[in-house]
Amino acid sequence: MKKATKKKYLKALNSGLQAELGKDAGAKFVFHPAGARSKDATGVTASEGSDAQTLEAMERVQARVFAEFSAPEKRRRSEPKAQ
Repeated sequence: MKKATKKKYLKALNSGLQAELGKDAGAKFVFHPAGARSKDATGVTASEGSDAQTLEAMERVQARVFAEFSAPEKRRRSEPKAQ
């Protein structure tokens, strides 16, 4: 995954988490390994202080966001349709 895409993915995860748990959610998604920059990240993980209920919500959010990022991009209008 490209560096810019990793940043967008992390932002989408945290936006989804905030929408699901509210603005006062104590947990958030962070790059893995902890403290890694986007170019060095090998994945995402939960920040410290995530309880079981929060981790369940994070799992739902991550599945939803992953599906969005994995979906094929929409075809441009100039591209011919497959027959």
